[in-house]
Amino acid sequence: QSDSQNIACSFAHPCKEMRRPVLGLVLVGASCAAAVYAWYRRSRKHHRAATRRVLLCSEAQAKIHATARALDADVVPVAAESLVREQPLGLDETLAGAMNRLRTASAVGDMEGVELTVAIENGLIQLHQAGEERWLDLAVVVIRDLISGAEAVATSAGLQIPTHVVADWSEAGAEGTVGAFVASNTGCDKQDPHNYLTSGAFPRDLLLENALRLAHASLKPRAALRSSELLFATPDNSGD
Repeated sequence: QSDSQNIACSFAHPCKEMRRPVLGLVLVGASCAAAVYAWYRRSRKHHRAATRRVLLCSEAQAKIHATARALDADVVPVAAESLVREQPLGLDETLAGAMNRLRTASAVGDMEGVELTVAIENGLIQLHQAGEERWLDLAVVVIRDLISGAEAVATSAGLQIPTHVVADWSEAGAEGTVGAFVASNTGCDKQDPHNYLTSGAFPRDLLLENALRLAHASLKPRAALRSSELLFATPDNSGD
């Protein structure tokens, strides 16, 4: 036979030595694919099992999105009154607004299957340093675990609001929120001036998501401390 015939024959009838490596690669590839598929099914099953039902004391979209992501939750939004000023000032009033939302929503919301209740309130915090006035907008978030009874409070990162903006808002009658005032002058979303004031780097839902993660992470330790709170109680020496 000619050389060309021998080459053609070798392609038409490959020897066993050539077929074995190819077959081995096919089997290894199939095994890897099966393992990846099995892992995917297990992870999806775990993800579905991890989803919880959370009552959110608000119908604001930024709060809904933040809660769903932070708590891997099926969110049940309920309109709830804060019973404080539309623009809370100071940490005390901001916390009071969140706690009021928690109480009112728990009284009217569908609590079936709910594991956690969440309330969020944004407020303006005034700072003074060396005679200079500064303002921060931050959110107070409250999470209550309905199973353990534990409750955790955290705040979002504070975003500085230009002092002249707060001054202009105050001189205009301090009506509505500072966020709405910023929106009226810039055209941004009045529920999310954070996005505008950070050039898109930190929208409000991202700030809220991180605060919710922080509060939720502290629930279990707080529940453990609550069960052993007598260990930390101040001794009663009234009988001495």
